[in-house]
Amino acid sequence: MQERPRVVVVGGGIAGLEAATNLAERGVSVTLVERAPRLGGNGLTVCCKAIDGGCQLCGGCLLMERLAAVGHLPRVRILTETTVKAAVPQNGGFSLFLSGASAPADPLTADAVIVATGFDPVDARTKGPYGYGLLPMVTTGEEVERRLRLEGQGAYDGLGAARVAFVQCVGSRDEHASRGYCSQVCCRYALRLARLLRARNPELQVSVFKMDIQHGGRDFAACWQAASADGIRFVAGLPAVVRRSTANPEAATFIYDNILGDTVRQEDFDLVVLSVGMQPRGDATQVADIWGINRDRFGFFAADEETRTLVPGVFVAGSCQAPRALAESAAHARRAAEACYRYLAEGRS
Repeated sequence: MQERPRVVVVGGGIAGLEAATNLAERGVSVTLVERAPRLGGNGLTVCCKAIDGGCQLCGGCLLMERLAAVGHLPRVRILTETTVKAAVPQNGGFSLFLSGASAPADPLTADAVIVATGFDPVDARTKGPYGYGLLPMVTTGEEVERRLRLEGQGAYDGLGAARVAFVQCVGSRDEHASRGYCSQVCCRYALRLARLLRARNPELQVSVFKMDIQHGGRDFAACWQAASADGIRFVAGLPAVVRRSTANPEAATFIYDNILGDTVRQEDFDLVVLSVGMQPRGDATQVADIWGINRDRFGFFAADEETRTLVPGVFVAGSCQAPRALAESAAHARRAAEACYRYLAEGRS
């Protein structure tokens, strides 16, 4: 009997889970290697943003579905708290040397590999003028998501008639920081969070400071129209500086250039949410070196034909290749799994 093909998926976020599930359902034996103690990756911070009007299609439920599915697949072996330290080409495949809590004593053999190592959120401290880490009323979209996920949708119900500002493109579209790309997700999560907060605090005054709004993603145009109808104010301009208010030490003062009004204005806000973007993970250089993967000018993994790297048998999936939302990372992982399966079926060519 011919031995089943063996694939190692590196990374247990939404892309790794989707790729592993897809391949296992096709009869491929999969080993899923995740460096953290649990699966889920960055998706674990995403909260459900459903409001009275229904689901906002944020993808927050998608990860839980994939986590439940992968745990019931007998052809998927899961190694948590484990990393790949070296990969040696051998017999048309790879011998992988692991380290960590679940590392096997012998090298792991793989006929192909899918790298799905995800991303890091941009550190908001790199935008020093915005006061993150210094002003207690300044937070990030990631932190708001995490609090809502842990405490439930009522976590911010005490805001009442507070003034809340969302600041877009924090760490994205910034050539000075070598991040001249759009992170794709920031506009979407900011507007959905803004609508959720307003739905629970109808007196809340929400302003979104932006360069522009990216309309990509599932039904996002409808979310944009609804946000405008909900009374959320959009300001064409980003703050030059955020500092503690002299009138109210519990608030932050914005100084910003109102582009459309051609004026410099100043306003106070009780809560400032920085919509931080995505960047390549801190260990992207080491991971790329292990597999011999090229990187694009921003540091994301390069791929030919979208998921196939220049190294035969090595594929990439999800936001390690480019910024993507949960649903888009899952879709990209399905394409990576399909390409990997074809590669195995065609005799690894």
